[in-house]
Amino acid sequence: MSDRLLRFVPVLMGAALIAGCTSADPRAVLSPGAGAQQAAIDPVTNSEVIQGTCPQITLREGTAYYSQFAKGGDGDPTKIMHQASISDTTRQCRISGDQMIITVAASGRVVAGPAGKAGQVELPVRVAVLEGEKVLYSELQKHPVTLLEGMPAERFIYTNTSVTFPAASARAVKLYVGFDPGPYNTP
Repeated sequence: MSDRLLRFVPVLMGAALIAGCTSADPRAVLSPGAGAQQAAIDPVTNSEVIQGTCPQITLREGTAYYSQFAKGGDGDPTKIMHQASISDTTRQCRISGDQMIITVAASGRVVAGPAGKAGQVELPVRVAVLEGEKVLYSELQKHPVTLLEGMPAERFIYTNTSVTFPAASARAVKLYVGFDPGPYNTP
């Protein structure tokens, strides 16, 4: 009798498993808890946060690192005042009317060089959105970082909350962030 019972145990376990997985909402099986989730709302703008069409951030070749040299010392490693690098980026997108608004953040660190000293350093950070060759958004900002006396490096977090372009272009754009020594009056 026990052999007959043992043969039915896998069948009974399979039936219990299938019964536990059934649901009136097929989306709930594919994504548990999805039916209860609502779109995230940005607390500042009260706009719906959209991640499906939110473009990835790209660092262009040569824009993840930045070196500031003392006057007249370009290219001389002994004349480096400070060096900075971007190590991580993220973004959050939201729709407002027909515009997509992206908050872009980049983090990294600044290290004093042989010619450097403690004090405030301004890092030139540009955020740009391009659709093919067409520039939809471009802004170059000076991001201040304070190097403390005796500290080998300082971390920084750059944030731009106003990257805006037409939402209809969201799937076709490239989003860039990186260091750009300027000039500041160019797109």
